[in-house]
Amino acid sequence: MKRIAVVGAGISGLATAWYLHHGLPDAEIEIFEANSRVGGVIQTLATPDVASSPYLIEGGADNFATLIPDAWELVQSMGLESEFISPKNDYRIAQVVHRGRLAPIPNGFSLMQPTRMGAILSTPILSVRGRMRVLGEYMVPRRMREEDESVEAFAVRRLGRECFERLVEPIVGGIFTANAATLSMQAAMPQFVAMERQFGGLIRAAFAKRKSQSAAQRSARQASGARYDQFTAPKRGMTWWLEKLAAPFSERLRLNTCVREMKRLPDHSWELDWEQTATGETGHGVYDAVVLAIPSYAASRLLQGIDTNLANELAAIPFASSAVAVLAVRKEEIRPEAFCFGSIAPSIERRECLAISLSSEKYAGRSPTDTVIARVFMGGALRPELLERSDEELINIAAHEVQQLFGTHSTPTYQSIVRWPRAMPQYLVGHAQRVARIRTLCSAYETLELTGNAYDGVGIPQCVRGAKEAALRVIGSPLISRALSTPQ
Repeated sequence: MKRIAVVGAGISGLATAWYLHHGLPDAEIEIFEANSRVGGVIQTLATPDVASSPYLIEGGADNFATLIPDAWELVQSMGLESEFISPKNDYRIAQVVHRGRLAPIPNGFSLMQPTRMGAILSTPILSVRGRMRVLGEYMVPRRMREEDESVEAFAVRRLGRECFERLVEPIVGGIFTANAATLSMQAAMPQFVAMERQFGGLIRAAFAKRKSQSAAQRSARQASGARYDQFTAPKRGMTWWLEKLAAPFSERLRLNTCVREMKRLPDHSWELDWEQTATGETGHGVYDAVVLAIPSYAASRLLQGIDTNLANELAAIPFASSAVAVLAVRKEEIRPEAFCFGSIAPSIERRECLAISLSSEKYAGRSPTDTVIARVFMGGALRPELLERSDEELINIAAHEVQQLFGTHSTPTYQSIVRWPRAMPQYLVGHAQRVARIRTLCSAYETLELTGNAYDGVGIPQCVRGAKEAALRVIGSPLISRALSTPQ
C-alpha cells in the first residue's frame, strides 16, 4: 500500500488530500497539522449553532470567487452545492474613504480596469484632471519590455498617480495586505498584464470584450470594485466546509503534530520525524510521497538539509502579518449612505485600518436583523507596527474607525480580535520568476510537491487549483505508478 504524507491542513493541504484520496483510493494518506484545528488562516470564530452566540463570524476569508472555477468545482465534487449561498442583493457596493468620508467606488471599476466611462467621469473620488487622466489610458502606448514591474508602476503608467492612490492602491492593499510599490504585477494581477499585451491597454481591452457581452464581462462593467455576483459562501461557515473536506481522513489526521525533520532515503522515499506538541511524544514514518502544504518559510526549514538552493528560494518569499477586529454594532446607528459590503482606505487618508467588511450585510444568517457584523482589517505590509499593540488597543482602534466612517456610537455587543502572524505571502517584483526556479528545483524530487498560497495566488480558488495540480503530479509520478504495480 502506498503511503503519502500531506503536511499542513489548511485549504491547500485538505484539498490535496481530497484529490489524492479520489485519485489513489487504495493509498494511505496521512495529514499532519501543527495546530489544534484544520483550516489554517481560515477560521470561523463563532456560529449560531452555539447557544451563547447569535452570530456567524469569520476570522479569515468569508467567501470565495467562482470566476476561477476550482473551488466551486471542489464543492460540487463534494455534493455540497445546496449548502452554499450567494451574496445579498442589497448594498452590493464597495466604498473607499475619500477625505474622511465613504464614497462608492465607480461602477465598472474592476480592480484596476475602468469599463464604464460615464462612471469615471462622474465619480467625486477623482479630480477632473484625475478623471481625464484615467480616460487618457486609451492613448497610453503598450509597454514593450517584458520584465516584471510593480503594481504601482503599472497603475501609475496606465491610469495616473491620482487613480493609483485613490483607487488601485487601497483595492490592492485590501486584497493582498501588500505594498503596491513592491507587489509584482505578473504574480498578483497577470490578467491586466495580458490585457495590455493583447489589446494595447485596459480600456481597449474593455471595448474589445464588450461585444461578446458574456456574464463575466457584464459583471465587470457593473462591478463597484468587486464582482459580488461571482462570490459564494457556506451557510454554516468556512470552518464547516473545511471540516467536511477533512472528514474522510479523521483517523489519519494528526492535529497538534509538528513535523520536525524530513529525510530522503536511498530508495527515493521520505522519512518524517514528528512531535506531538501537547504531550511531547515523538514518532516517525516512511512515505512514498510528501506534499508540503505549509508556508514557504516552514517548507524551507524542512528542506534545508535536503536541498539548500531550494530551501533558500523558499525562505526568500516574505510574509506579512495582520489582525482582524470583529465588532457587532447596532444597525440603526449606521448612516444610511454608509451601508455597503465593505470599505477600503487609501494610504494617503492615513487611517488605522486597511479595510472594513460588513459581513452580515453580504450574507444572510450572520447576525440578528438589528445587528451588523463589522470586520476591521489592520496591519499588513504597510502598517506592521500596529501588530505591536495589545488586543484591547486594536479593538479600540477598530471601534474608533467604525464610529468615524459608519456613524456608530454605542459599545459593540460583541468584540474579538484574531491575529494572523506571517500569514500573507508578499509577491515581490520577480515573484513569478522565483516560483519558476522553485518548481524547477523541486522537480528533481519526483515525489515531493509544494503547494499553498505562497506560489501561484493567495485566493481560495488558486489554492485549490494548486492543490489539485500537486495531487495530479503525485498520482502521475512513475515512482507511485511502480509502487501501484508492486506486490505488497
